[in-house]
Parts: sequence; C-alpha cells; structure tokens
Amino acid sequence: MIIDTTTKGILLRWRDEYKKVQTKEVSFDEFKPRFYIKDSEIEMNECKGRDAYGSFTLKPSYEKTDFVNLDGDRLKQVSWSPPKPHYAKLMRNWFDRNNIDTYEGDVAHHHRYAIENPDFFPEYEMRKLYWDMEWMQGGEHDGAITCIATYDSYDNWYKTYVWYPDGRDTDGLGQGVKFYSSEKKMLQAFLSDIIFHDPDMLISWFGWKFDLPKLIERLIHNKLDAQLLSPCDEVSGVYWDKKTKQVAMDKKKVNSYSPTYQPIKGRICVALDAAFERQWLDSQRGTLPSMALDYIGETVLGKKKLVSNRFPDKNEFFARAWLEDSDVYLEYARIDVELLVELDTTNHITEAILSLQRLLKAPYDACHHATKMAGIYFMRNASWKAPTGKKGESRSYDGAMVYDPLSEGTNGLHFGVAAFDFAGLYPSMMIARNISWETKSRVPTEFAVNISTPKDFSESTHTNMRYFKTDDLGLLPRSLLGLKKLRNEYKVNMKNASDKSEYVMWNNNQLAVKRLMASFYGIVGFQGYGWCDIELAEAITASAREAIREAAYQARRYE
Repeated sequence: MIIDTTTKGILLRWRDEYKKVQTKEVSFDEFKPRFYIKDSEIEMNECKGRDAYGSFTLKPSYEKTDFVNLDGDRLKQVSWSPPKPHYAKLMRNWFDRNNIDTYEGDVAHHHRYAIENPDFFPEYEMRKLYWDMEWMQGGEHDGAITCIATYDSYDNWYKTYVWYPDGRDTDGLGQGVKFYSSEKKMLQAFLSDIIFHDPDMLISWFGWKFDLPKLIERLIHNKLDAQLLSPCDEVSGVYWDKKTKQVAMDKKKVNSYSPTYQPIKGRICVALDAAFERQWLDSQRGTLPSMALDYIGETVLGKKKLVSNRFPDKNEFFARAWLEDSDVYLEYARIDVELLVELDTTNHITEAILSLQRLLKAPYDACHHATKMAGIYFMRNASWKAPTGKKGESRSYDGAMVYDPLSEGTNGLHFGVAAFDFAGLYPSMMIARNISWETKSRVPTEFAVNISTPKDFSESTHTNMRYFKTDDLGLLPRSLLGLKKLRNEYKVNMKNASDKSEYVMWNNNQLAVKRLMASFYGIVGFQGYGWCDIELAEAITASAREAIREAAYQARRYE
C-alpha cells in the first residue's frame, strides 16, 4: 500500500485482484492537517508568516473533542486555512511562542491518515523495478548517463538501455538490450517504460545518493520532465521554473536525499543497501567492512563482479569500456542488477519491510525508524494524545551493565563455561514492573525500581526509587504482551509451513513483530520526541541491571 502526502492531499495507490493500479486522492479539505491544544487555552485569530512568495496570514479554527492528554485535560483540535500540512510547523511554533502546549503537532499528515484509517490497507504483490546506472566521469561525454540496467518483477525480465554517439539507433540485438543514438532518446525510452509499466517500487543500491540525483540531473539537462518519474508528477526538489519556463531542480535538496526518504510521490524508493545493512546488523552477524555492491555480492552470495580482460584496471574500465569494450560493459551493468535481485529475493529484504508495513498498517517511510514505528502504534492504541516533541537540553541517565573483567577479577582462561541470555530483556522489564506512562505512581508499590542500581557488581549504597501501579496493565506492557502472543503464533505457523514460500512469509511476519517490539524502548528514550519519558527509560535500564546482577549473584553460588 502506498500512502503519500502530495501538494493536493493524501494519495493512496494499490492494486486490485487483477494487479491493476487503483488510486484515490483525499484532499486537505476532506482530511484536514491538525493538532491539539488544551481546551482551556485561548483561541488566537490569525498567524502571520513569510515564505519565498512573500508574507501570508493563516486563519486557525478550533473544534472541541473528546480527546485528553496524559493528565486527563480535555483537548480541542486546531486546524488552519489554507489547509496545507507544511504550515503545521509554523502554527505550532506560533503557539509555543505564546506558551501554549501543543499535542501531536509533529505527526506527518499521511501518517495521521494511516493511524485513523487502519482498515484501508489491501494486500497485494507489489511490482518491483530493480535498477542501476553507469555514467561517464571525465572525457568528451562527462556526466552523461551511458546505460541503465533494470529488472521487472512482474515480467521477470532484464532490460538494458544504452546509447552510443556513433549513431546506432535500433530496437536491440536480443538479451533485452535496447540501443539508442543519444542520451536523450535513451532517457525518453526509460521514462516511457516507467510510465507504462507503473512500478510500485524502485529498488537500487545507493540510488538515493548517486543514481536518482544523477538521473534527475540528466533528465533536466536533456530538457525532459523529471516529474514524470512520479505517477502524480511530483518529485521532491524538482519544480517548474517560471523564469526559464522549464523544469528545474533544487540541487541541494536532490543531492541530500536520505536512504529512507521518499522523493518520488506515488512510488516507493528502496535503498537496498541501507535495508540490507539494517537486516545484517539485526541478525547480529557483526559490522560489514564495506557496503560496496561487489564486496557484498562476493561475501554474501559468493559471486565476484565481472572483470574486463581488456581493461582490468577499474578506473580505466569505467573511462573507456563503454565505447571500447561494450559487451563486457553492458554485461557488467546487468550483473549489478542481478546481484540486487538475488540479494533481495534470497534475503527477503523488501518483503520483510512490507511485512512490517502490513503489521503496523502504516506508510512505507514509517517502517525504518523506531520513533515512527512505535509512535504510530501508540497513537493508534493510547487513550491520550502525546505532547509535541520539543528539542532542548538532553538529560543523561544510566544505561546497561558495564562488565569489566579486570575489576571483577574474572579475566583469564576458564573451563566448563555456561552462557545464558535474557529473552527480550528490556521488554521483559517493562512487563514485570508494569512500566508505562500512565502507571507511574507517587506512592510506594510492589513494582519498585532503584534507578541508582550500579552499572557493575559493586555494592548498592544509594537508593532513588521509582514506583509503578499494580492495578491495571499499562499501554507499554499490554502492547508487548499482545505482540509476544502474535509473534509466537507466527513462529508456530512458520514451523508448520508446507513449503519454503510459506515459511519465508511467516518468518518475515515474526521478524516484523520483533522489530516493532524492539522499537518501544527506543521511543521512550529518544529525547526531543513526544513519547519520550526519561523516567521510564531509566526505570527500564535500572530494572535490567537489577536482573543481570541478581542472575550473576545466583550463578556465583555454584562456583
């Protein structure tokens, strides 16, 4: 499911049972950008601002609601006219300057739509286009894209677009190669295929940093409309220049895309390098010394990149092989895409992210950061509205155990060593102590945590207690228990899978639940975010230190 905010409103794109693209647009008037303030706050009449087009005035409107904050104070909704989401920051800053607290003022507009419309998430097979480009660096054709290699998951077909300055202009010579007489004609053909086949996902390796900015640059250089990369003609950093009457680009914006940013409205852009690295780290296989595709291909897949006999030096190969060793050059480009496809399909990288999206019922761009994942989950399940995050001075607190073999006198060679691990240490502590925003207690209870618990095995000489209520489960432990049950169900289904495809599906689902659960501590300790609560974070880490210390003391009894 693709959910995006465009200049017109919320864009929804999906495929029906016949794999045909369906779209729906929800205007800003239908679904208003908004946030909340306390019902008791005064209602200001207008907010003045200034942008590149001059000064303007926003007219806020207020609406009573049944929503409350964590303290139980009734909230009212604030919206504004004209109803554009990018004015949200200006509006909340305006309230801040007047010492008025806001709630959910930092929620992306399409995230809010997903939170309030969780039933609108049809499941379907996404059409994935894997792509990679080569271009000249130096020489007569400096900066020009020489070829684009692709693979379409619906057609199961590799295709390479290439141009030559010697005038070749043919439909190709088999093996999916298409020849063109100019860079412009090649880019026109690639753009036409994007429009015609209408892929849901564009998957590349460092494409967010290199390939996509270069593609946009060369489309504009050749006076082609780069906005056509989007099904709704919107690409971040690309605009219509009224002075030149041509499509232009904001170089700073286009060249600063992040790995998880979605610049092409209506299509999901996947940085497979970042997604693979995240998966690799989550599997606790250590840090990779290089993220270069040739290194990953050889290390993970056991496949070495193609080497030109004529130009074994890599720099010379890229400088000359396009025109002087063309067959090897094109094969090199195609193999890059083959590596992308194999890495993704054998490690189920994009499908794992899509499983998380289906679990969260959230936009794709929310499935990469702990704050966004957990934030969407809690906004949908909490009985209160969280405050808008504010940047300010950070507050430090003690984290995990720091075990020093020298100070503990355990260094040296040992035999008969046994090892054990806590299953989800931080989540277990949240459940065991009922740690949550609404369960904090000012009076002592059985669920007590000494946040001064040492970070080593020294004697605990100070106490600084935090207490949590014992009557009802809080949002954090309740959510974790529900997700743990769901994950166990997925694991059972995985073990009972009838084939590899079904096994992979359930494994992706259980890993998605694991990632979501792991994000809960991250959001609690992420300072400057609305759901952050350092008292909860320090109670969680202190509880974990207590558990580890107690386990160690018990183990020492058997020495």
